[in-house]
Amino acid sequence: MFGSLSFHEPLWVYISIPVAAALVGWFTKIVAVKMIFYPIEFKGIPPYLGWQGQIPSHAAKMASIAMDSITTTVLKPDELFARIDPDELTRELEGPLHEAAEEIVDGIMVEYQPRLWAALPAAAKRAVIANVERRAPTATRNMLTQLSRNLDQVFDLKHVVVSNLVHDKRVLNRMFQEAAGDAFKFLIRSGFYFGFCIGLIQVTVFGITGWHLVLPLFGLITGGLTDYIALTMIFRPKQEKWIAPGIRWQGLFHNRREQITRDYSALLAKDIITPVAILDSLLTGPMSDKFYEMIRDEIQKTIDEQTGVATQLIVLSVGSRKYTAMKKSIAERVIEKMPEASYQAQAYAAERLDIEDTIIERMRLMDINDYENLLRPAFKDDEWIIVALGATLGFLFGEIQVQIITHLAS
Repeated sequence: MFGSLSFHEPLWVYISIPVAAALVGWFTKIVAVKMIFYPIEFKGIPPYLGWQGQIPSHAAKMASIAMDSITTTVLKPDELFARIDPDELTRELEGPLHEAAEEIVDGIMVEYQPRLWAALPAAAKRAVIANVERRAPTATRNMLTQLSRNLDQVFDLKHVVVSNLVHDKRVLNRMFQEAAGDAFKFLIRSGFYFGFCIGLIQVTVFGITGWHLVLPLFGLITGGLTDYIALTMIFRPKQEKWIAPGIRWQGLFHNRREQITRDYSALLAKDIITPVAILDSLLTGPMSDKFYEMIRDEIQKTIDEQTGVATQLIVLSVGSRKYTAMKKSIAERVIEKMPEASYQAQAYAAERLDIEDTIIERMRLMDINDYENLLRPAFKDDEWIIVALGATLGFLFGEIQVQIITHLAS
């Protein structure tokens, strides 16, 4: 059954086996880690003949899972917006509001009362514009108050995060690399050591049996089993425990929680949950129609309050339909100016929201299961792919060993 019951190959063959097994363990881990993240886009002939990194190929799912804990327990939109003082933000927007008011009034009057506006003296025009400017801060404060009261209807923080990550998969990759960078380095290093240990067993079995199939079979075991062990050791045990005499171990994701928390928080605050991203979500997100509707209602209410008893005179002058259209046009002009004006307040918003420190503080308070859920669920469903890939590469590497030994020995 066996080719021989004693070691019969040249010495270099037996020396090479554990070395090759270590290289198999190391190389398969490098390939597995690379294939988790790259390529960013599908390469090959779709839909099946080719490859796309596991994380980019499931971008929406990965981002959604990773953000569930963040958006439900770490960053709550109402708490964030409560830090924005309407009066302070209005002062930050004073310059842009001044410029916008003059442009909007001039444009509206030229459109709806061109003769009257042309006939007014410059002093009268300045008085009209000044009146609008005086009212603008109050209107702005009212809009901000309405925003905070109806935040759940106009803003979705999870959408901010997921849409940004799906749009830019490189940032999604960076998010997971920041959170598990040390874990992936461990995965690669461990492949070498685990592979060498399995290689020693492989030497014994091969030396006794002389069975060449031992090499690809052990390559399969080395590639797959070392992947499985290493992936498990990234997350398990959650608490430090004795795993062997003289050896204590805690899953790397938990053992390096403080550093992971800092790196993860910095990435989220600087590249994902930024004031610009929040503003863009308000202006272009799935709830933006309600946001604009709220602003439009507030502006039209402001116009009516400002004109007061003169409303009837204005209606008589321009007509009720034209007056309604004018209010709508003013609202639309203001909305058009909003992004330009709001970007002026980015520094203030970044300072008051203090997203990075908030995430750090809240992540430190998370229990061990919630913390693990930042990353673990996104990998759990697809871990078998990494293990299967490692096993396949290990088998092929073992078969190459057989061909090399056979060729050199003949």
